[in-house]
Amino acid sequence: MTKIKTYARETMKLSKCILLLLLIIFTAGTRLSFGANVFITNMDLTSRINLQAQIETRGLVDISFEGGYKYQGKLLFQYYNPDIEHKRTGTILFDGAQASVLDIFKVLDITYWTGYYGILGEGNHYKGHLYHRDPGFDYNGYFPVLGTGIILASHYYDLVGGQLFTYQRYGSDYINSMDINFWVDNGPVTFSFFAGVSSSQYRIGTQFTYAGEVTDIYFTAGYLTLEQGRQLALDDVYLLLEEWFRMKNLNLILSVFTRPAIHYNYIDRNYVYTDEKNDIDFNFDLNYEPEASNFSGGAELNIQTNKLETLGIAVSPYVSIFTSGVTWKIKVDINVLTQSRDLLTAYLNIKASF
Repeated sequence: MTKIKTYARETMKLSKCILLLLLIIFTAGTRLSFGANVFITNMDLTSRINLQAQIETRGLVDISFEGGYKYQGKLLFQYYNPDIEHKRTGTILFDGAQASVLDIFKVLDITYWTGYYGILGEGNHYKGHLYHRDPGFDYNGYFPVLGTGIILASHYYDLVGGQLFTYQRYGSDYINSMDINFWVDNGPVTFSFFAGVSSSQYRIGTQFTYAGEVTDIYFTAGYLTLEQGRQLALDDVYLLLEEWFRMKNLNLILSVFTRPAIHYNYIDRNYVYTDEKNDIDFNFDLNYEPEASNFSGGAELNIQTNKLETLGIAVSPYVSIFTSGVTWKIKVDINVLTQSRDLLTAYLNIKASF
């Protein structure tokens, strides 16, 4: 009976959100009429081939229906299948919905949303399933926001701004979460500050970026599990440091990453324990990209210590080909030292958005 009531509540929330969304898109702008646009915001197909000539293909597609200008609406759907060759039951799932009224009194934006909203403190380079093999953990950023609630936002031109999230976090039975996102953008330097709470568990984080002529720096750090009676520990920290060095047609990207104790899992669609302790990753990516070309190539050195690899070392040559809206990447992992992988693993990764 409890499950039926919970399902009924979630269905009612979804129905209300979709009704509000359609109302805004099709009737709110009596003075102006806008059609809905359909976007494939992310299409990611990756085939992995091992030494036994076995192929396993992962497919992820994000679809967005968007409309409006001052009155905006958005519907999000997602298709995910971790093994297309053997699992034919992948379905398109409802991922989220948003309805926004912008520029109220020239100072305020209001958004109502349910489902997946986005990421606070998104990573830049060292993220995604090609680097993180633990199923469901892409570690795309500091804090993915998932729930149902209201966002109040304001900004002064593109120099400074903030957001206040008040919501019922996914899996909760009541409104139990708040987050703030404050940011400053001053040319090559940007700074963001994050703070939030869910029930009695607090979180705090920051992001700093610098875009120079020769060097770029991306730094994101946060503590997601501050609560009374819980000792501070490095295992609870999310940290990503990336440095980009450009030398004519050469790019050197250095990444350092540690996984937090709790993070969003896109398979479970929930915040779950990662079971990571004393983990750290180092990644060195040397890339050559000729001017006015549609390809690049390079090699990576990856060193990991985590629950899958006590000590893993891999050298990975790769080549990327860029066409209109599509990136093709061929990569071969030569696992010099490993406890859980074959000596050689090849990948074909196709990414697109349109």
